[in-house]
Amino acid sequence: MAQLIPYPPVIIRLRHAAALFLLLAMTLSGAAAQQVHAAQDELDAPITVHVYGTDNKPLKEQAFVTLYQRGSSLQLGTVMTNVSSTAALTGMPGFGPYTVEVKAAGYQTERKDFEYNDASGRVDVDVIVHPVSSDASPVLAPPLNPKAQEHMRKGLKSMQTGNFQDAQAEFMAAHKIAPQDADVCYWLGAAYQKGKDLRNAEAFLEKATALDPDHVNALVALGQVRDQQKNYRAAIAPLEKAAALDGKEWLARWVLADAYLRTGDYEKALKSSQAAIELGKGSANKAELIEGQALANLGRRDDAIKVLETFVSDMPNDPAVPSVRAFIARLQASPPQPAAKSN
Repeated sequence: MAQLIPYPPVIIRLRHAAALFLLLAMTLSGAAAQQVHAAQDELDAPITVHVYGTDNKPLKEQAFVTLYQRGSSLQLGTVMTNVSSTAALTGMPGFGPYTVEVKAAGYQTERKDFEYNDASGRVDVDVIVHPVSSDASPVLAPPLNPKAQEHMRKGLKSMQTGNFQDAQAEFMAAHKIAPQDADVCYWLGAAYQKGKDLRNAEAFLEKATALDPDHVNALVALGQVRDQQKNYRAAIAPLEKAAALDGKEWLARWVLADAYLRTGDYEKALKSSQAAIELGKGSANKAELIEGQALANLGRRDDAIKVLETFVSDMPNDPAVPSVRAFIARLQASPPQPAAKSN
């Protein structure tokens, strides 16, 4: 079966609270987005997000709040919570349904839908985040040395502008000061990944996961790098662990579905792609391509055609659409095939 699917997107994830305030949202498509930003005065902000722990008290750790129009993968902006664990958003593109996504180190990713309209006026959105491990409080890393923090700040600014070589140099300088910091290793690996130096990316992401075996973002990035290297079987373990640690981690499931598909485990590819689509709430619509191919390989031709036609309908301007249409035509012209056996 011909493979139609580009690799799942490389996404740099938000984690290091000491320096990430300079990192603007990166979109799945790479297109420029209208940036929602933090308001100078919360009273003037149309949207205020309050982040709480499971004790219903404001979260002590910093969190990052990303805004989406509901059903879209385009990030409108990411802001950091303040000392009262709130994030005030302004610069909204207009009324309508929206989704906020909240990330904090040591906690599961949470998403919440809300409506912003003329009748609602200012909107307060309460989000409760849950520890990655339900039986233990998250363990926080000690604060970085101030010099390492400054290198991280500069590195993140370079990442924002797409200057990945400068980012690598700054993160390496931070790594020399704090070689046992898992977040520094993660960002260094991420910079190498964005710079297409996959060998160094894998090395530093492996170190990040060795220092912090439950570092979800590093596990996902490591799986992505191995998937990009076509080392699909090696990609599966870190992605499975990331998915197990964070029940709402849709990107891990998307890349995992790709790895399963390419190793011939079509049942798992189908289940993982479906989970990615459900959890991503529009951010992982391209996983429908994996779902469709898994169904085709399982002999479920009509179901495959239906899913692929849904993709074309959902994302008519995607560059993959012509290839998907051609694939649909081949499926329609072919007689039903017996189900393939998963490896």
